[in-house]
Amino acid sequence: MTKIILLGLVIWLAIYVLKRVVNQSSSQPSNTPKPDDSEAENMVQCATCKVHLPRSEAFLVNSNFYCCKAHIPNT
Repeated sequence: MTKIILLGLVIWLAIYVLKRVVNQSSSQPSNTPKPDDSEAENMVQCATCKVHLPRSEAFLVNSNFYCCKAHIPNT
């Protein structure tokens, strides 16, 4: 009975140590760049429907942003 308990303890300890080694190696910094705030784009709100969208996708007319051409009022 003691041999079985000792064998189980050794197996459990081996698994525990192996998991720690794997987690430490995966938590080290990699060469892939992580996105930061400099890559974030400003959001604007459509003057007609109030939906938010990236500034690069919006239409700017008379200091107002619009999400599509259909929402731009005829002037």
